[in-house]
Amino acid sequence: MKKNLIYVVVAVIAFILGCACCCSMCCKKTAKIAVVDVQRIVSQSRPVAELRQDVQSQMGNLQQWIDASNAEISNEKSQEKKEALTKQRQEELAQKQQLIQNDYAEKLQKLDADLTATIEKTAKEEGFNITLVKGSVATGGTDITDKVIEKLSK
Repeated sequence: MKKNLIYVVVAVIAFILGCACCCSMCCKKTAKIAVVDVQRIVSQSRPVAELRQDVQSQMGNLQQWIDASNAEISNEKSQEKKEALTKQRQEELAQKQQLIQNDYAEKLQKLDADLTATIEKTAKEEGFNITLVKGSVATGGTDITDKVIEKLSK
């Protein structure tokens, strides 16, 4: 999850960087560069923690359902009924897993959009016209990570 989110954010930031570089060159503006630690944002922001908790809760509920289904199948006396019930529960499990995956993907996409928007808004409010991922910058730039985390947590 973290890697996917990081890759998406890095791609968006690279696009923004490219656009900002073009704009700053065209307008002859002095580049004011911010850096943001995406990994720290992912590990410390409240929305990411809430998404993790939500997924863990859904997986816990799914495990309870699996345990109950296994118990129900074990209590069945007829082998035919066991097989039919097993097949039915496997189909239900696949549907439940798909719903969880779809829900997670939707929430992750929204979280990524919110993160990107918050980074952009924070950088703009602070007067920066270029934002880079902190890991890609050896030195320089002003770190706005804490401000982004604070805004995401509101």
